[in-house]
Amino acid sequence: MFAKLTVKDFEVLIGPLESGRQSPNALGGALVLGILLQTLAYYLEYTVLGRMTNFPYKDQILTVHF
Repeated sequence: MFAKLTVKDFEVLIGPLESGRQSPNALGGALVLGILLQTLAYYLEYTVLGRMTNFPYKDQILTVHF
């Protein structure tokens, strides 16, 4: 199946690289924003779920997020 693929099949993936939308600077900014959003999500899960929840997998969710 993959033997039939040509370079033309992947031309759509080159567009964002050439336009600069996926440049190292753009991706770096997105990663920093992602770190901040993960921190916010962890804080909200810790405070909202807290100790008063009956959700059985609360500790596993917090461990995966951490």
